[in-house]
This record gives sequence, structure tokens and C-alpha cells, in this order.
Amino acid sequence: MRWPIGQRAAWASVRGVSDGPDLNPHNLLNILLHHLEVPAAFIPAAILLGGLAWWLAPRRGWAQVPAMLAGCALALVLALTVVRPFGHFSVGGLNPLTTLRECSVGSLSLAHLYEQLNVAMLVPFAVFGTLATRRPVLIVTSSALVSGFAEFVQGATGGGECQLRDLVHNTAGGVLGVLLAVGILRLRARRSSGITAELEVGAGSSR
Repeated sequence: MRWPIGQRAAWASVRGVSDGPDLNPHNLLNILLHHLEVPAAFIPAAILLGGLAWWLAPRRGWAQVPAMLAGCALALVLALTVVRPFGHFSVGGLNPLTTLRECSVGSLSLAHLYEQLNVAMLVPFAVFGTLATRRPVLIVTSSALVSGFAEFVQGATGGGECQLRDLVHNTAGGVLGVLLAVGILRLRARRSSGITAELEVGAGSSR
């Protein structure tokens, strides 16, 4: 994924972010301020996906609030990666084989803010998705599919640069989010079992 900037010259600086200047909080803020299509897309998408997750949760046996938050987090990911001007990069078109030929590998690194953001992007979705469904494998797989979809759309439309390293970074963030959620679930289970044991001891002593 490439983070969008309004002017074509700025796009060029982002294209070379792995080889040139890194993103920083100042120009990252400028990116967000110059691309109001991101919040404009995020708000209705969050209402749609969050509402759909809220409706599906009791029917699938999911925790309702985390499911809704996972839907909102997914909406943010799609708004950041898919909603952007077309044609700033080479266009692969809708033919999957052509688009895949346009994809590059890239180098795996966490030295730049851009790369760290790519890892962090799917963490909220993975955390809330795991807390909602309690199915870590499903959420890791979903994270990889979401990232793959975003990379394909960027490569097909020229709105971004399709890169294998972005897919790896995004999926690694999904794995990290799942591990965090599993840790939270285990901590909750231990606390719950401890409270249950205390109640049983208290009930026994009262007799």
C-alpha cells in the first residue's frame, strides 16, 4: 500500500519512501488533510460494515460490540487503501495476470514509518475480530485476504503500487492483533475462573 498525497510530485516522493525520505507526522497530517475522500468514504463504510457486523453477531454467536468495532476497523482499512485517485502508478487493469505481473516484491523492513503503519493498519481489525469470533485462524486468513484485495485494486487502478512486501507487512499486523486478542481472552478466562473459585469457597464457608 502507498499512502496518498494530493499532488503528483508528492506522489513521487512517497513512491520512493523505501529508498528516500521517510514519512513523518507532519507530512502524514498533510496527506490526511488533502484527502478528504478518506473520511468521506470511511464514515458511510463504517456505518454499513459496523451495522452489518452488529446484526450478524447474535446470529453467528459473536460478541456484538467487538464485532461492530471490527467492522468499523475494516472500513478504515478500505478507506485508506482503496479510496484514492487512479493513475498515479502503472495500471495493471482488471486482468488478474496483468496486474500480478505489475506487482513487485520489495524489501521487508520496519525501518520507516510507512512500513510500521502498514503493519499497524490491520491490528485493530484483527484484535476486535478475534475478540468477537474467537477464531484466530479465520481472522489471520481474513487479514491476508483484505490485504491481497487492497494490493490488487491498487495495482489494477494505478491508485497505488502492488507490492508483496505490503501484503506481508499487513498480514504480520493481522497476526500481531490476533496474538494480542488471544492474550486478552486468556487473561479474561483466568480472572473469570478465579472469581468463580472465590465464590465457591465463600459459598462453602457460609454453610
